[in-house]
Amino acid sequence: MNPGALRWSDWIGARWPRSEAALLAMAVLAAVLSVWQPLPALLLGMVLVLLGAAWLRPAWMLYGLIVCMGSVKVNYYAGFFTFFPEYLLVLACGTAAMLRWAEAPGPLPEPRLLRRFSIWILAGMASLVFAPLPNRVLSRLVLMVMVAFITLITIDSVRSRVTLRRALAVFEVTAALYAAYGIVQMIGMVAGFDLDPHFLEKYANPEMYLGIGAPLRLRIGNIFRANSFFNDPNILGGYLAAGMCVTYSLRAHHAANGRRLRAAAEWLALAIMGLCMVLTMSRSGLVGLAVGGSIALWQFPDVLRRPPFWISLALIVLAAVVGSMAVHIDPMILVQRMSGSFDTGDLSNRTHLDVFLYGLRLLARHPLTGVGLGNFGEFYGTEVDAYSRSMMTHCAPMTYFAESGLPGGLAFIALQGWVVSRAWGVMRSLGLRARDPELHALATGLLSAVVAIAIANLFYDYYLRTFVWVISGLAVSLPRCQEALRPQESA
Repeated sequence: MNPGALRWSDWIGARWPRSEAALLAMAVLAAVLSVWQPLPALLLGMVLVLLGAAWLRPAWMLYGLIVCMGSVKVNYYAGFFTFFPEYLLVLACGTAAMLRWAEAPGPLPEPRLLRRFSIWILAGMASLVFAPLPNRVLSRLVLMVMVAFITLITIDSVRSRVTLRRALAVFEVTAALYAAYGIVQMIGMVAGFDLDPHFLEKYANPEMYLGIGAPLRLRIGNIFRANSFFNDPNILGGYLAAGMCVTYSLRAHHAANGRRLRAAAEWLALAIMGLCMVLTMSRSGLVGLAVGGSIALWQFPDVLRRPPFWISLALIVLAAVVGSMAVHIDPMILVQRMSGSFDTGDLSNRTHLDVFLYGLRLLARHPLTGVGLGNFGEFYGTEVDAYSRSMMTHCAPMTYFAESGLPGGLAFIALQGWVVSRAWGVMRSLGLRARDPELHALATGLLSAVVAIAIANLFYDYYLRTFVWVISGLAVSLPRCQEALRPQESA
C-alpha cells in the first residue's frame, strides 16, 4: 500500500473533506436527491449515519443490536426473505469492517468459531440433495450466514471490559422493558385496549406477526399467552430466561460491592421478567431458566442464606400470582403444565414426542444429507399429517440432524458446545472470583444465559434468532477480556 495514499479512515475520520469543492458538490447532490426522491434520500442518509457510527463507534452498533434483538414483529416481508431492523446495523458494520480490512488486511477474529460456522453452513448446503423445496434451504442458509456475521460483529465490537459491561447493562434494561410490554399487552387484552403495532401488520411477515400469542387450549377454554414483540411465547420465554440469568448474576455482584441502588433496580427488573415469564406459560423457558439459574446460584450461593433473598422471591411469586389472576389466568395452569410434562395423553406432549420420533426416522433414511433445511414440515405434512406442513421438530439439535444429516447435527452441537466452553473456561479460572469479581460475574451471567438458551431449545427451536447469537458472541468474547487482565497482573 502506498504510504502517501488517502485512506478510508483519513477521509471518514476527518472533520471536513479536504476539498471545499467536493463539499459543495456533495451538498448540491444531497439537496437535489432530497427534492427529487425524498424517501431514498432519507434511507441513504440513515445508511451513511450508521456507516459512520460503525466506523467511529462500533460499540454503539453493538448496543443497537441488543436493543433490536428482542423485536421480531418489526420487520419487512419480501417473500423469500424477512428483513429486520438489526440487519441495517449488520450491513453498516460489515461495510465498515471490509473498509478496515482493505486498509490493513489481517485475520478475522476467532478463526475456530469461523471454522465451526463454515462446517455447519456447508452441511446445510449439502442438504439440498433430497430437499423437495430448495427455496427453503436457501432461505435458511441466508439466515445461517447472517447469524454468523452477527456473532462476528458482536465479538469484534467488544474491545474492552467497559463495552462488555455496558452491553450487558443495556440487555438488562431492554429485557425488562420488553417484559413490561408483554405484561401490559396481556392486561390490555382483558381491560379492552390494544397496544399492538397493527400499522406494521401490512408490511410484516404473516408468520412473524401475531397479536397476543399462540393460545393454550385447556378444558376451560382458550388462554392466550404473552409474547411481547416476539411472535411466539416460547421464544419470549427463552429470551427472558437469558435476561434473568444475566440480571441475577450482576445483581449478586453489585450487592456484594455495596451498590444497593443498582442491586434494587435489578431485583425490580427480575420481578418484571418473572411475572412476564409466568404469563408466557412457556415450559421450555422455565426449564431453561431452572438450569441456567442453577449455575448462577452455584456461583453465588451466599444469596441463598440471606433472608432478603427469600423475602424478595416470595414477593416475586406473589406478584406473579396476583398478576396472573388480574388478567384472568389461573396461576396453577403453569404448575399443571409442568407437572404433566411427561403425560403422553396431553396433546402438546404427544405432538412433541411424535415429531421427535419422526425426526429420528428421517435421520435414519437420510443420514448423510438430511431432508433439506426447513423441509421437515413438508415431509411431515406429506407422510403424517396433511394439515401440519409447517410443523417443526420442537428440538433444535433434532432439527439439524433430521434436516442436514449427521454432519449438520454434529456441527451444530460442536458449535453450541464451543460457545459454552469459552464462557465456562473463564468462569472456572482458578481464583478469578477473588482476583476479578466483576469478570467472574460477567462470565457467570453469560454462561448461565447460553446454557439456558441451549436447554430451552431442546424443547423448541429458535436458534436462528438474533438474540441467541448476540449473547453467544458476548460469551465468546470473555476470554479476550480475561487476557487483557493478565498483563496488569504480571505488572
